[in-house]
Amino acid sequence: MSTITVTNIKATGQTASRAVSGVAAAWAKVDGTGTAAILDSVNFSSLTDTGTGNYSLTVTNLFSSANISTTAGQFADAGGTNAIFASNTTTIVLQFFSASNVITDAINLSALAHGDLA
Repeated sequence: MSTITVTNIKATGQTASRAVSGVAAAWAKVDGTGTAAILDSVNFSSLTDTGTGNYSLTVTNLFSSANISTTAGQFADAGGTNAIFASNTTTIVLQFFSASNVITDAINLSALAHGDLA
C-alpha cells in the first residue's frame, strides 16, 4: 500500500478543497437489531452489542488522544435519539433511546469521529 501525504484534498468535480484534518477519521453504519452488525464503515474493525440499545465500536487505527469529536445519529427509527456516552483512543460507545426515552435496539445507527490518528 502506498501513502500519499497532503495538506488539503479536493474531490473530482468539486470546486472547494478542504483540510485533511477535517475529514472524518472513522465512520460506521450499524444495524443494532438481532445480531448487531456493521453494515459499512471506515476505520472501525468490530462492533460489540453490549446490551439492549448499547453498542461499542472498536477503532482499527487508533486515535492519538481521547480529544476527538464524535457524532451519532439514526435513520429509520422515527422519534428516537442517540447518544455517544463514551469515546477514547480505541472505542466509541453508543446508546439508543426510543421516542419515549426507553433504551432500545435500533435498526439504522451511524457514528462518526473526527480527530488525529496515532
